[in-house]
Amino acid sequence: MTANPLATEAQRRIEDRAMALLQRPDMQRARAMVTLLWQNVAAWPSRDQADRFANMIDEYMFHHAFRAANGDANHPEVARFMAPPHRWFGRDVPGSRWGGDSPDFIYRTIPIAHGGRYEIRGKPTCDEAPTVNYSLMADNTASPVTQTLLDSLNMDFASDGSFAITVDDTPADGRRNHIQTKPGADFIMVRDALGDWLGQSSNALTVTRLDPAGDPKSADDMARHCARIALDNVYYTYYCTRSGAGQAPNAIRPPMSSAAFGGMATQAGTKGNLVLEEGDALIVRSNAAGALFRNVTLTDAFHMSIEYWKRTSSFNMRQMAPDEDGNFTFVIAHRDPGIHNWLDTGGLRRCIFGQRWQAFQRDGQNDEPWMHARQVKFDRLEHELPDGVQRIDSLGRHEQIMARETGFARRFAEG
Repeated sequence: MTANPLATEAQRRIEDRAMALLQRPDMQRARAMVTLLWQNVAAWPSRDQADRFANMIDEYMFHHAFRAANGDANHPEVARFMAPPHRWFGRDVPGSRWGGDSPDFIYRTIPIAHGGRYEIRGKPTCDEAPTVNYSLMADNTASPVTQTLLDSLNMDFASDGSFAITVDDTPADGRRNHIQTKPGADFIMVRDALGDWLGQSSNALTVTRLDPAGDPKSADDMARHCARIALDNVYYTYYCTRSGAGQAPNAIRPPMSSAAFGGMATQAGTKGNLVLEEGDALIVRSNAAGALFRNVTLTDAFHMSIEYWKRTSSFNMRQMAPDEDGNFTFVIAHRDPGIHNWLDTGGLRRCIFGQRWQAFQRDGQNDEPWMHARQVKFDRLEHELPDGVQRIDSLGRHEQIMARETGFARRFAEG
């Protein structure tokens, strides 16, 4: 691996800018309003996870402060967000997880304005570059709208893996690496999907506005931007949470496209509301469906990932083990069932379950994604599990967790 492509000067500058925004009196008032709005709808239904509420508000506010701090389309930069709290370069950086974050994605944002002309340049930083989606997002107060999606599987690359993406308001006209902006365009969400946490890293990216115009945004403008999107997005974020937690317990809905929910149109996904007592377990089975990237995740009552860096609360297609028949069995439980694909609840009685299938193979006909779930008693697992499920012993589990911790730490390497 080369130097960490995320440890850029721009990243640190935007982090500092976002942290400074949140110290302003006007942003403290916005935080108080956001907190009240959340308490009004979440205090009672999420009372069993009240100890996680304050951190959720911290990360929710930093998420939106970060977007505002890197929200100047005249002077765009590339910066990572949607990460847990961490310490690097001598600073404690708040988390910015939001709306069902994926443990396997490196999320980055690039501000864009319709009518502007931009060039994004990238190069790989590992032997096997991850699949990447570039989603042009509209600034919509009701829910995020994906205006255009560019998938790395459809892009052209130079012999060394480098690439350039043009962004402007003209049609592609045969340009495979082009994003056409539309009115309301606000930013590009970049998602590098890491299947191998130890061997893969995100692409190194830079962005240039080719027709620069205007002075940099003032801190007052950024604060107004932050307050607006933080207040507006309470409603959509709550919807995202309830889209999982509002279902009948332990019944996972069939996979469907994520487009209607502001997600990627080329992604199939499913959610479930899990309510498991100490003696319960949920057996979940699914297929690969020709997707080059897949993952299953557990999130808490506020739809935030559950300490995936130190427990198996998620699995991607490289981390999960197939059954002998080629399909996949997962056991969701509070205790280790001794199978490879144990989704650890972290002791939370209620969780939101999610699975996504994306980057479908372009050659041939893929099977439709499917998933089935069945609640059983933990003590009956040996009688209920299908044949051919891969087991794991205590040493194997320890190595599994150590690999997760090491892979996660690489994302915050300062070199």
